[in-house]
Amino acid sequence: MPISPEVRKAQERFTKEAKEVLRLFKEKVEGRTSPGTVHHYTDDVGLSGILETGKLRLSNLFKLNDPSELRHGLSIASDILKTRALREPLAKLSADFHSYLETELQSTGHYFVCSFSSDGNDLGQWRAYADNGRGYALGFDLKALEKAFANPDEGSPPLHLDLPHHLL
Repeated sequence: MPISPEVRKAQERFTKEAKEVLRLFKEKVEGRTSPGTVHHYTDDVGLSGILETGKLRLSNLFKLNDPSELRHGLSIASDILKTRALREPLAKLSADFHSYLETELQSTGHYFVCSFSSDGNDLGQWRAYADNGRGYALGFDLKALEKAFANPDEGSPPLHLDLPHHLL
């Protein structure tokens, strides 16, 4: 079925605006000074697992104590789309996207995370992830960690990250 001129025009406008949003985001992120070290807060069981296996485990985003972060970020995008979609055909796209977020996001996507902080002494992190202050804040060289995540040996993102010996 051919795409109508209105849909094609809306798609072109969306692509242009999305590229600008991404450009501004990239400019903001790349303009920040990157910390040399990032910290992973964990308890004694997590530390033992990391040291014994040499791996950081990634967690399913929807199995965490607060899986709402991805949904929250995407809902902001949905709200922006909804306010700009006052007429067809963007209104249909907006409704479909909102419906997807409400009903299918969790069942169609596989999102895994491993959390790090640039702050090695954050009370909230100690309380939430490091056994209420009795755990550990493991420091990792950010550039080495990025390289390990960006270049997994098997070619596809793993559910764990084998840590190079110099990071252990």
